[in-house]
Amino acid sequence: MRFFQPLFFIPLFLLAAEKSAISENYLRVDYLPKVVKQGDVCRLRAWGPGVIKSLYGEFQGKRFPMALSRPNKIYEGLIGIDLNNRPGKYEIKMVAINGGSRIHVKSLFFKVHKVEFKTQKLTLPPSMVDLDPPTLERVNQEAERLKVLFQVSREEKLWRGAFIRPVVGEVRTVFGMRRIINGQHRSPHTGVDLQAEEGSPVGACNTGVVVLVEQFFFSGKSVILDHGWGLYSMYFHLAETKVNEGDRIDKGAVLGRVGSTGRSTGPHLHWGIILKGARVDPLSLLRLTEQLWE
Repeated sequence: MRFFQPLFFIPLFLLAAEKSAISENYLRVDYLPKVVKQGDVCRLRAWGPGVIKSLYGEFQGKRFPMALSRPNKIYEGLIGIDLNNRPGKYEIKMVAINGGSRIHVKSLFFKVHKVEFKTQKLTLPPSMVDLDPPTLERVNQEAERLKVLFQVSREEKLWRGAFIRPVVGEVRTVFGMRRIINGQHRSPHTGVDLQAEEGSPVGACNTGVVVLVEQFFFSGKSVILDHGWGLYSMYFHLAETKVNEGDRIDKGAVLGRVGSTGRSTGPHLHWGIILKGARVDPLSLLRLTEQLWE
């Protein structure tokens, strides 16, 4: 009987292998850009034979929705690579459910490349750098408020098509800049600073809901939009705001005016993007969504 036991298990083994192969081959997946760097936004595409009932991605323990692009019947979605993600190999899992409620899983591996971020030295009034206890408490409370806000991921996708620049000015300070302020190493620059005249209108980079209108110590008068799927855009150092929390905003609608409120060395717009908690380069989002689904 011992001689025949291995033969008994061979059909079961082959059946399991066949099932795995079917699941792996059912989906086809690709991504852009082909060279992924720290701070990049990545566009995922997935498709397969038959009818896909639903599809989503998993990356670093978080679920990323995918939307069907009806002209070509390809599912598309976005993931963010935080500027502090370590360079190396990462896995994305694509999970699809077909019309028969059968689950198919496809693993995709890609490499995150290191970026040599530049360093910037600034000199600011000591009161804006060496904070007294009450100011430090305020800053910590504001940071916690943003942390809680960005943990919410609206299931509805609000944006449509390509994202746009909120102002037309050139980039004054690039994304990821390592900052030394008054000789002290500080947090990296998690957005881009766009040059603009004081009072210039600031437009929404895409459709969304206003989830914050506030004056913070560092960012000054601020507006934050929720575009759905965990994607947020931030507009800081405004001279004035033109919207209220809860407003639904169209792409290009005026949110406020360029200013120099908060910790700022002159009139400009700080524009930032958060995607599922990842701090990403807004210019990467612009490049990637030029031909994104409507």
